[in-house]
Amino acid sequence: MTIDLNVVRAGVEDAGALHDLLNRQFEEHAIPVDAARLEEAIRSVLQDDSLGFILVARVAEGAIGTCYVSFTWSLEHAGKSAWLEELYVVPERRGRRVGESLLHAALRKAEALGCAAVDLEVDRSQARAENLYRRAGFCSLPRGRWVKRLGGSPA
Repeated sequence: MTIDLNVVRAGVEDAGALHDLLNRQFEEHAIPVDAARLEEAIRSVLQDDSLGFILVARVAEGAIGTCYVSFTWSLEHAGKSAWLEELYVVPERRGRRVGESLLHAALRKAEALGCAAVDLEVDRSQARAENLYRRAGFCSLPRGRWVKRLGGSPA
């Protein structure tokens, strides 16, 4: 089933919808996030193009998906690189190519902005996401991702 979908770069006016979508994603994956800190982080990205960009997927009823790409300076990629940190589609709209539309729009935007590569991570339990990224030309690396929270950040 196809839907009338519009994927655009999010603006400050989208902050509330983005907050709702990302809260749903973090809850779905049992990732604890402080709501006020998330709101501030979203607003920072929307107001500072040097941090990255957020895309929003909309249908007539409203926002149904989002994608956040942050920028890094990578020695491995020899320059500006993108980190696809979040890609989320509400469960009731999955299987309709919304994620694929968000992903391809993000790849085009990252390339247009001079990024040499796009990196991402996938939870091992997310076979559908792995399949999406594989179809788009991503390859799995033999690495694990590690994190250490700093400054009292939630676990």
